Amino acid sequence: MKTEPAQATVPISPSNMSVLLGLVYFIYFFCGLTQCFESVLLPEIKDLFRLGYQQQMYTVFAKNIPFLASPWIGLAAARAGPRSCLAGAMVLYSLGAFSLAAALSIGSYFIVLASFFTIGLGFTVQMVAGNPLLRELGPAEFTSSRMNLGNALGAIAQILAPATLTVLIPASAVAVGARLPYMSRLFVALGIALGAIALAVALPSFAARTRVTPPFARRCTLMDISGRQILGFAVIFLSLGAEASLFVMFRNYVESRQIAGLLPHASERLLTLYFALFALGRLSGSWIQKRLPPEWNLLLYLSCAEACLAGVVVLRGAMALVAVTAVGFFVSILFPTLYAMFLDGKPEQVGISSGMLTMGFLGCAIVPVLQGHLADGIGLQRSYLPGLAIYALIGLVAALQIHRPRPVQA
Repeated sequence: MKTEPAQATVPISPSNMSVLLGLVYFIYFFCGLTQCFESVLLPEIKDLFRLGYQQQMYTVFAKNIPFLASPWIGLAAARAGPRSCLAGAMVLYSLGAFSLAAALSIGSYFIVLASFFTIGLGFTVQMVAGNPLLRELGPAEFTSSRMNLGNALGAIAQILAPATLTVLIPASAVAVGARLPYMSRLFVALGIALGAIALAVALPSFAARTRVTPPFARRCTLMDISGRQILGFAVIFLSLGAEASLFVMFRNYVESRQIAGLLPHASERLLTLYFALFALGRLSGSWIQKRLPPEWNLLLYLSCAEACLAGVVVLRGAMALVAVTAVGFFVSILFPTLYAMFLDGKPEQVGISSGMLTMGFLGCAIVPVLQGHLADGIGLQRSYLPGLAIYALIGLVAALQIHRPRPVQA
């Protein structure tokens, strides 16, 4: 069968490369601000629609289930190119923000779920297209560093999201009904801003200034998925699932009377500190991985994460608070570093490889539910035991990568 050859690489000047890299970083931050609001708004959504705890978690499930389509999105990205995909991702974010504002105004939980599904689909497209683009926009040996920095910006957005609501919503607005109009206006503003950015990225004048060949093949199929990519998916699935469990169960853990017994206001402030440490971990990982091989950096952070998580399982009081908060710093680099390690170095494989690895975000939808089931059965603290096994497994995989030849970018 005759196959279409891959496109030749189009040179891009250092100044234009910097422009495009800055754009990708900006997109990661701004879209991260939009897609993390589902966790910030959970109490209001629960009260507004009179939901149980399991029902409110459907918003998290709705946002992450689109990652099932990651391999097919990777194939589509192979033909459309990363810049077009990023513009499309921002259009999806914009539509999701507008529909979420409408859902809160008319009181439809179904539309809320559809809105988060749309935002999650935009997030999926962003990750499938954006991470390979970060790979291309600089030296191959610093790929992991760029990915940690790009994903750190999304983590910084998680700090700003609750702070944004604090600034926009008056302290006197306590009831859910009084807070909803401010939330709706926020999502309308985000929808307008994201739509404007999508339009700017799609303009031909901008495309000419930031021209770079899509790092994808013109023809690729699911049959091109390799065993190494499947291993990468499995490791990222477990890593992101354990990471999501830490975040989702954080307030339950610190407010438990058997562990620390914090009041809700204090637990919210501690959660903000957790996010700050998470972002700092990625920023420091980006700096360290310019000086230390990412596999060694990963093993160092995993060792510290294991120690913290062991403390989460057995400690009480202030020491338990330190352990559960500090672990955020050490698990922060896992996804971007593992992604960079397992992304196939061959240009013709990058699209499908990115889609397969990005599908690991399904762990965020599944593993927290399983930990919740364990917490009901064996207790909250002991439900963290599988996390110890997960991080030990990831450490073994990282150790096996140390002497593996690094992929070379074409």
